[in-house]
Amino acid sequence: MKMKNSGYVAIMILMVLFFRESYSVSYTNFDAFFKNITGGKNINLRPVLDHKSKVNIYMFFHLIYIQEFNEVEGKLSLTGYFSISWVDQTISWNSTENEIDIVTLEEHIIWKPSFIIGNSYDGVKFIHKDDTVMRVQSNGLVTWTPGDNYEVVCNADVSRYPFDTQICKLQILPWGYTSEEIDVIPIYDSVVQYWFNPQQTWQFIESSVAKDKELQLLEFSMTLKRNPMFFVLNLILPICVMIILNIFVFLLPPESGERVGYAVTVLLAIAVFLTISSDNLPATSSPRISSISLLLFSDVVISAVIVLMVILSLRYYHRDDNYPISTFMRGFVIVSRILRCQVCCCIRKKEKCYGKGNKEKIKWTDVGKEIDIVCGIFIIVVILVVNALYIIDVTVGLPGLD
Repeated sequence: MKMKNSGYVAIMILMVLFFRESYSVSYTNFDAFFKNITGGKNINLRPVLDHKSKVNIYMFFHLIYIQEFNEVEGKLSLTGYFSISWVDQTISWNSTENEIDIVTLEEHIIWKPSFIIGNSYDGVKFIHKDDTVMRVQSNGLVTWTPGDNYEVVCNADVSRYPFDTQICKLQILPWGYTSEEIDVIPIYDSVVQYWFNPQQTWQFIESSVAKDKELQLLEFSMTLKRNPMFFVLNLILPICVMIILNIFVFLLPPESGERVGYAVTVLLAIAVFLTISSDNLPATSSPRISSISLLLFSDVVISAVIVLMVILSLRYYHRDDNYPISTFMRGFVIVSRILRCQVCCCIRKKEKCYGKGNKEKIKWTDVGKEIDIVCGIFIIVVILVVNALYIIDVTVGLPGLD
């Protein structure tokens, strides 16, 4: 039994020594292979055997996340990476003999192209960091995937806020090389989104890629659409409710004494609401002020006009009857009655409205009531027109404003 155990131990020791020797030989071969393909190379020279030929560089951009879009500063913050590949003609080996198909190298060991963000928000910025690596295949194909957080300039058009759609661009161009030395070729005609994480405020609609052959510049265009539901529920609908409440001031009895207080209260409520919600409004007027800002300003003006109308109607309503009614006011009451539904009553009774209006004694209370009716109808029409213009502007655009 002891002899058998001793035999097992001897076999295990021999196996360990064998694998250790095999590993040492394998590592030695790999180290020699690595020095062979990287040693003595000038990384400042383009990896072509004939330096009159171009280096074809293939590229695409993979968008991972939209961090922020600041409309006021005109800054778009993105997270993503570039996949850049080219053929290094000075590096190739027989993968069958070496049993090595792919190696990973640090970026400073072999030649790599330099690219900058053409429309970087913080000045000239390269697309890579110093700690990235490259994958090299046996046929000399090099794949480099630098990634980072990129901030680019994107001038926003907030005229249709919060139903706006923005087109932002990410421009990439080579640094230190001309179109005679390298040729940048986009792999896809759009931005890759395999691992894209949707953003809460902005919805990614579509993208495209364009190339400037003279500068070898690639322009990745991205169309972003704002998700408007939050702004509709917290900004547009509340202000619409308050402006509708304003109309009901003309239905309050003048004798109640609450009409002016009601109108002023609604006006102050709108002003306070606009102050609170100002953080959600785009603080820019380029290329023009947003439609929602014009709508809110119109609502404030309408509320102020309603206060003046209420004061005017109450002034006439409570005027002493001993004070004579002018011909203009008498005509105003008669015309107002004709234009309203009382004309239908006159037709049914086969009476002439002018005659009836002249025979009846018109009081100052009648003048005040007619002013309320006319002002109420006028305000309703103005509110409908203002909101209709806003809807048209955010959908198709008004010719005079675009």
